[in-house]
Amino acid sequence: MSVEFLRATPLFHDLSETELEEIVSILREESQPGGATIFRSDENCSDLYLIRSGFVRLFDSYGSVLATLGPGSLLGEAEFLRGLAHNTSAVAASDVHLWALPDAELRQLLQRQNSIGIKLSQNFGEQISQLEDYLVEQLVRTRALGGLPHRVIGPMARSMQPRQLQRGSFLYQTGQQAEALYLLERGALELQPSPTPEEPSPTASMIEPGNLFGVLPLLTNKAYDASAFSVDDCLIWSLPAATFHSLSSQYPHLRRALGRHSRSRLSLIDQTQAVVRLAQTPLFGKLEPSNLHAVAQRLVLQHVPSGESIYRLGESSDALFLVDDGEVELTAENESGVLQELARVDVGSYFGAMGLLTGEDRTENATAIRNTNLWVLYRSDLEELVGRLPDIGEALDQAAGARSDSRPETANGGVTAERLRRFPLLANLDINELREVARHLKQAHLRPGEQVFRAGAPSDALYFIERGVVRLQLLNGAGSWTRGEGEVFGEKAILSDEPYGQSAFAETDADLLYVEYPGLAFLKSRLPSVATDLHRILSQPAGREEVYAEPPPRPGIEPSMEAPQDFAPGRPEPNPAGDFPPPAGRPYPDGGGWFSNLSGWGKIRLALVILLLGYLGIVVAPSLLGISF
Repeated sequence: MSVEFLRATPLFHDLSETELEEIVSILREESQPGGATIFRSDENCSDLYLIRSGFVRLFDSYGSVLATLGPGSLLGEAEFLRGLAHNTSAVAASDVHLWALPDAELRQLLQRQNSIGIKLSQNFGEQISQLEDYLVEQLVRTRALGGLPHRVIGPMARSMQPRQLQRGSFLYQTGQQAEALYLLERGALELQPSPTPEEPSPTASMIEPGNLFGVLPLLTNKAYDASAFSVDDCLIWSLPAATFHSLSSQYPHLRRALGRHSRSRLSLIDQTQAVVRLAQTPLFGKLEPSNLHAVAQRLVLQHVPSGESIYRLGESSDALFLVDDGEVELTAENESGVLQELARVDVGSYFGAMGLLTGEDRTENATAIRNTNLWVLYRSDLEELVGRLPDIGEALDQAAGARSDSRPETANGGVTAERLRRFPLLANLDINELREVARHLKQAHLRPGEQVFRAGAPSDALYFIERGVVRLQLLNGAGSWTRGEGEVFGEKAILSDEPYGQSAFAETDADLLYVEYPGLAFLKSRLPSVATDLHRILSQPAGREEVYAEPPPRPGIEPSMEAPQDFAPGRPEPNPAGDFPPPAGRPYPDGGGWFSNLSGWGKIRLALVILLLGYLGIVVAPSLLGISF
């Protein structure tokens, strides 16, 4: 076959002499008599045909003639290059001589001479399917994608497009929104970070052929923090952002694999935002702006896909995490071995601090429940900062003693009898009984908005509020109410062994004491008075307030008189989910103490009301009924 004849075909016109000879070497000659069927509609397209002489008619699936093709024409070009079945039938209109280009042989050739496939793709206007095997091999060699199966890599390879980039030009620039994921085929690219006051001439990094880049901006939906500049003519494969997001929804392993291997320092925009958020946290809030900026410069951007574990219980604590976007769930097993949710951490909050500060292993699991962007402060960076800026170390030492992560469980040596006597449920216990209770209590500190438990979750603890306010919210949103200092919540569910009927959130900073089910069962068996009071709470009919035995008055301690925040003063509060309403003052057990508890003006108003009722009953009512005395 003449190379010039092949070059005259638009698909092959810009191939070099050597490349055309490679194509010719794998062509197969065929001859068909007039009337012979060359291929049928819906048959697998395994060969590309070039007509050397004669004529061929193309028919649609209904038998209508679509076209008659002569010498130099290609048959089934689009279907062959896209890896599809034939959508037409081809019949020889006369004796015809053909050259056939087999799919299998072309794929093997492109493994050796990928430049041929790239030129064919450019001439065709999209990537040809015969390049898929080559691109799969290239992607498998990358560190991030090497462990993925072919069913994930294959669709990604089929969707990538070749792009030529001339020397001295930019592929993208700092601040530009991420448009694609890239694989450098050949050439040299340089990533040029933007200068900063601290680093006016930042060091550029080189991207070598065979490497992926532009990954993290695509995962995190952030702008590029460096410019990609070609220092040589480059050939780049690109996967458009829309195609990537579609593929990652279909194949979650793709996003997970890329997320595990993609890290970068924060951009200047994110550093500025990080300084503001750090200043709002108890952990870093006392630092000077210069120290906050130093911390922000050490933060690392990490993307964690939905459902991916960030760390697990028992792992070493090597980092602190701030949530830039998304949401994280913290869980741990309770004493019964049941996995329970400890907290949800959303945008602007942080977790993992105590383990990092104390060196203890992780005491909970952390899992992203949505696609999440994290700012990570690693132990090595923190130690370097503390060594250089002692003020940071001092602030962290103070914070480590003042708070703990998302409902931590600590030793209870600090729970004294005096602290427990503040709770009416425990006020009448003697000192030994109070010590017994303290031994089973755990402590928790919650920030505003942090969740204690969710409606429908298995009941596992009874809670005592030492400080702050907790809001209880029905799942259907029909009502909510608050509990304040000295009160308990979660008692109905724990005593009836039913799921929680409400969700509980800290409305303010709150300090809680809580006893989980195994400890509660033990206390009920050892302390009959506690068991009696708890069961009396459970037996209260709907609409009644709980009656506590009022403890002896103690200086500085007053019963909470706060009205529920969602209800107007004076209106009765509904009794949601069978739980007792928050007490707005506790009635006396003898039923008569309420009058002596009234103020002087209250007693006068009550007397006036009684006189008015007497007048209406004795004077007005008889006259209306026509009764005379």
